Amino acid sequence: MNEKEPQYHQFIKIGMQGLALTITASALVLLFTSSDQTFHLLRQNIKPSHLPLLALPIFISWVCNGTRFWLMNRCINTPLSYRRSLAIAIASEFGIAASPGGVGGTAVRLSFLKKSGISFSDGGALLAADIFLDMLFFTLLTPFALITLFRQLPAEHIWQLNAPSPNFLYILILPLFLYLNRNRIHLELKKRPFYQHYRLAARLRLWKQNLIESFNKGKTAATRIFSEHRGHLCLNLLLTALQFFSRYSVLPIAIWLLGSHLNPLPLIFIQGLLYLIGMLVIAPGGGGSIEILAAIILPRFISVELTGVTILLWRFFTYHFYLLIGGTIFSITFRKLFPNR
Repeated sequence: MNEKEPQYHQFIKIGMQGLALTITASALVLLFTSSDQTFHLLRQNIKPSHLPLLALPIFISWVCNGTRFWLMNRCINTPLSYRRSLAIAIASEFGIAASPGGVGGTAVRLSFLKKSGISFSDGGALLAADIFLDMLFFTLLTPFALITLFRQLPAEHIWQLNAPSPNFLYILILPLFLYLNRNRIHLELKKRPFYQHYRLAARLRLWKQNLIESFNKGKTAATRIFSEHRGHLCLNLLLTALQFFSRYSVLPIAIWLLGSHLNPLPLIFIQGLLYLIGMLVIAPGGGGSIEILAAIILPRFISVELTGVTILLWRFFTYHFYLLIGGTIFSITFRKLFPNR
């Protein structure tokens, strides 16, 4: 990818591939976990008026993300307006959703910042500080989420797998096909550029190395940005918490609308784990891995009949919505910043 300008058509193309993969996985999960009772509950409990309730947390999450970014820009006196900060934040969310491992988010944010008059060093510091605050939030959240998870369900119940129904086994056809054809796929992948960077073992090592490096760089950048603005740091942390709790509340809300009531904190932690696994898969949106893993995990909390429709609602608003709305904001911002492209 060009370091100065994001490849617009490439993002759109890869984003459409991710959309197709996740829709296919969602359709398989829905098809083989649903029954007549599922669609009866869907008609009975989910009304068109409920859809804004599922979309609202995503918009709150985007506003929090953009506000955090704007506050950090204020701390180092950059000329970025609140409107442009919000647009860049949402466009970078599209970049994350439309690229393997979410790497496109960094390219979008840095290139848009540079075109907005922000130096590369300031843009890198802002990005590093933003990542550092995300990591700090999840580091603080994880112990509380684990305690809540094991209090709600005994450990042996969490990890024990019920015997799946025969229909549910059809969901495994796609991963089984990929496994049986792994040698052919491996040969095809070797012909592609940058393959060495995409192997899972290499990605895990690179992820660990980048995690440590990002933490250290982010800590340094955050110290630089917030050294004279302690109040902005506290507000940024609060906005970080609100951003992720809003995004991760979509799944509990969907389950609640379908008539099942449970403690949402374990689901928040589980979503973080699923997204992390999805980032390690060489496909935008996790290539359907998040949907399939969720179909295995969610029956620990809800009935199998509700699993498919819950995943459909959840992933529409936490992935497809990012591609649709985020892609629109990305396109508008791209055309404004790169009028000659």
